[in-house]
Amino acid sequence: MLGLLMNRWVLGGLAGLVMLGFSYWKGYTYGKENVQEKWDAEKVVQEREMLAKANEAIEKERQLQAKADKIQKERIRESQIVNRRYNALVDSLRDRPEGRASEHQLPDNSRDVLGCTGEGLAKPDAEFLAGYAADAARLQAQYNACKAGYEALRNGAVE
Repeated sequence: MLGLLMNRWVLGGLAGLVMLGFSYWKGYTYGKENVQEKWDAEKVVQEREMLAKANEAIEKERQLQAKADKIQKERIRESQIVNRRYNALVDSLRDRPEGRASEHQLPDNSRDVLGCTGEGLAKPDAEFLAGYAADAARLQAQYNACKAGYEALRNGAVE
């Protein structure tokens, strides 16, 4: 048996198997480390990109929120103006009569008609129309605010 192990072909084959095993082990461990380094480097790059995009999104959100706040302040300001006008108009109606003197009587001459100025309206009618106009103005302000907010979000417009 010892004679068989002394054969140079067998010894060469054994040496080759040992070298092949060592090469496989060395390649496996080197490849594993190499792949791990590449993986770690790629993860660092991805984390940096993710952080940059998150910061960008936060900044864009801040800008859009500032725009929305500005739009809401404008809507509130417009509503306050409408409320002030309505209150002033209602205060100016104090001296009006509660009803028309001749409710069903039409003038004999068309030149005597006052026209559509609202001058001849009774106090309740004038208050109703003033309130109706104020409601319409408030709704218009709300619509304008909604439309401006939608456009800002749609276009991503930031001032």
